[in-house]
Amino acid sequence: MPTTQFRGLPEALLWLQDAPLFVDAPQISSFNDAVTSPEYKQGKIGLEISQRTVDTLKAKGELEASVTTEKFAALLAPLFAFIKPSIKASGAVEGESESTKGKTLTVELEPISTPQRQLKQLALYYLVNNPDRIFFVDELSDSNWRQPRTIAQVPRPLVFLNLPDSAEAIERNLPQTKLIPTAAEFANGAVVPLYRDLRFTEDDPPEYPERAESIEELKARRKRYWQWFDQYYSATKAMIAVEEAASKQHERIRWIDYRLPVSAEGDTLHLHVCPAGTYDTGTFAYNLIKRGYKHGIRLIGTLKSEPDLNVLAIYER
Repeated sequence: MPTTQFRGLPEALLWLQDAPLFVDAPQISSFNDAVTSPEYKQGKIGLEISQRTVDTLKAKGELEASVTTEKFAALLAPLFAFIKPSIKASGAVEGESESTKGKTLTVELEPISTPQRQLKQLALYYLVNNPDRIFFVDELSDSNWRQPRTIAQVPRPLVFLNLPDSAEAIERNLPQTKLIPTAAEFANGAVVPLYRDLRFTEDDPPEYPERAESIEELKARRKRYWQWFDQYYSATKAMIAVEEAASKQHERIRWIDYRLPVSAEGDTLHLHVCPAGTYDTGTFAYNLIKRGYKHGIRLIGTLKSEPDLNVLAIYER
């Protein structure tokens, strides 16, 4: 549960108080520029919190019913240390209903430069300006956040994905945290299809289906394909596959992709991680795959079609 100081806010926001296992500084910087506008890098900017924002978060179940705009700003201030809230009265806005009229809080943002603080600012912008496009996911089986129609809308969804430890997954009947490495590119330019060498059993894995008589049949066959990896999954063997590929290349990882089963029916979430050769292999082998399976892992990323998550940051549990 959140500490008393932050009670009332989505608990996943507290991940931002931790040092990440991995953070994609270039992607965060580019995305932050697109969202917050680069002209404000060296100066202060005002960000308005309206009653409509608070009502939207309440409707999603992310805020307690008793939280007002003033209390919301007060809760945000200690978590996002670069903001200074001040209250100003707001009049009626065209198209605004009687229930959403009220005060608007102007939040003043200080200049920031580190990727961790830029990620905090991104989360704050989504929370305040696009509360319907930020998702705090505790149950992978809940598919509302990854529906094609939801993904296609703009701005791109920002997702906080809380993956369970093995005991919790069994207790709550949740999909386990099974990160299946599929491909990676190394600093020497070699691209290795890791899934081809995965041996979870003595038998060879099935052939990946490239074609079928219809799109529906192809989707169904690919679901069955990933079900095999889900059924026979070994975190140790998945970890070794990444380590051995890195050992053969003798280079650090530029990018690496995983498949994460999100249902018993073969649905998966594609994860794309870009360390750009700046992290040790163990970050994406032992710490992510092995420890993630046993202890759970926390991911923050942007969502695109398939569904596919561009991972911005990884936090250990």
